[in-house]
Amino acid sequence: MIQYIPFDSSLFGYRVGKLLLEKSLPDMTRLRSQAHDFKLIYVMGKPGLVKMGGWPPISTRVDLVKAIMKTDLQPLPDEVDGIHFGEQDVSGSLSAADQRQLRQLVLSSGQWSRFRQDPLLANQEYEKLYSTWWETITSQNHRVMVARKGKRLLGFITFRLLRGRAYVDLFAVEGKSQGKGIGRNLMKCVFQEVYAKGLVQVGLSTQKANERAMDFYVQAGFQPMKETLIAHWRPGNPL
Repeated sequence: MIQYIPFDSSLFGYRVGKLLLEKSLPDMTRLRSQAHDFKLIYVMGKPGLVKMGGWPPISTRVDLVKAIMKTDLQPLPDEVDGIHFGEQDVSGSLSAADQRQLRQLVLSSGQWSRFRQDPLLANQEYEKLYSTWWETITSQNHRVMVARKGKRLLGFITFRLLRGRAYVDLFAVEGKSQGKGIGRNLMKCVFQEVYAKGLVQVGLSTQKANERAMDFYVQAGFQPMKETLIAHWRPGNPL
């Protein structure tokens, strides 16, 4: 029932598991017995099932999908207000300045992450997890689009091709540069690249509580498809 997650366990320094609730609750006696081997378990499923089991919810993940339209394919100029939009080559080594700025952007992209929102995660789990994202991006051949003004990186977006559609993973614009159309233009870069590969759909996930992000995606044409309630279960704490 509970799936061991080796990556998170190694990163956090304790055993982490995942429990997916599909159509009904599992045998709770058997589940509690198995749970003793874990310090943290991610419980994921339909909101009603998670609440029925009594697990303390941390966040609601919303999966969204967009069909690329002709209006999404209008080419961007080389620069907009001095800001250049283009692909970041991640195959080689990055400059120290780019590494520092990208790390800051990666960390800021997860401000609404459940690992950030959970007050009981006190072992720098959030920082550890998001610090590994850049290594994951490079090792799994994600595509990376950036907005750059001179030597300064203002924003970035990563995506990959997955099961016949593109999937956006990380997306952030630095705070003082938000509201200037940078995020919208970065997303357009993704639409154009995806369409050029012969695909017409883009998917992504965000937190329902992140109202600003939800509004942005809906305005960009994304449609919510599924909600998943996520709880962090610590078997040592009574339900």
